[in-house]
Amino acid sequence: MKEREAFRELVDRFGACESVEAIGLGGSRATGKADASSDYDLYVYLRADISIAQREEIFAGLFQVMEYDNTFWEREDDGVFTDGTPIDILYRRIDDLDQSVRHVVIDHQAQNAYTTCLWNNLLNTKILFDRDGRLAALQKKYTVPYPAELKENIVRRQKALLFDGLPNYAGQIKKAIARRDTPAINHRAAAFVESYFDLLFGLNETTHPGEKRMLREAKKLPVVPEAFADDIESLFANLFVESDASVQDLERIERRLKAIL
Repeated sequence: MKEREAFRELVDRFGACESVEAIGLGGSRATGKADASSDYDLYVYLRADISIAQREEIFAGLFQVMEYDNTFWEREDDGVFTDGTPIDILYRRIDDLDQSVRHVVIDHQAQNAYTTCLWNNLLNTKILFDRDGRLAALQKKYTVPYPAELKENIVRRQKALLFDGLPNYAGQIKKAIARRDTPAINHRAAAFVESYFDLLFGLNETTHPGEKRMLREAKKLPVVPEAFADDIESLFANLFVESDASVQDLERIERRLKAIL
């Protein structure tokens, strides 16, 4: 069975289940940015839970391997089609998604990272099945201009986390470098980059595309610091090998970011 046939069959089987309210395709396969290593991100919106026994029937003959009820991030089943293509099947409820997106779009609540990622996910989901039209209605509800107050809150929060707060990520990285504490360097550098890109997307009133390809997507933004991509690449090239250079990278990133703020 070919990949597209297997995927379509899976969607049809889920759609035939009364507990399923809607089905959406997300990630790079929904936005046309998929490459050879891209998996499927399938969102199954439920009115009531589907038992593992029911899901085993739905999956029969389609997969070479399946893991049930992984809850590392969301509740999901993770499998590999018989042709080797991986898939993440995430189980959600429309009301829960509505509440999460409302906190950001309506209440203007900034987060430590990926503030508008779920909003972006909703807007870019390709709807494959929508029993009562509720998923389409939710997309329409949040197809709105980027709120000015949300932008301000994101910029304020991330600027404090990155450089100006007590403590801040840049200062923590410098301390870790001085101590040669490589796990701490890695931990704080990852948080630093998450906040940095959250600020850039917020500043440009652009929803966050997610943790993959952030640098590539940020290059498309109209307002960015001078040579920001080179600075980020330099920081990670130097972090574990050139202490003085990595400190200089952080200070240059701060200087160039604040120049556009």
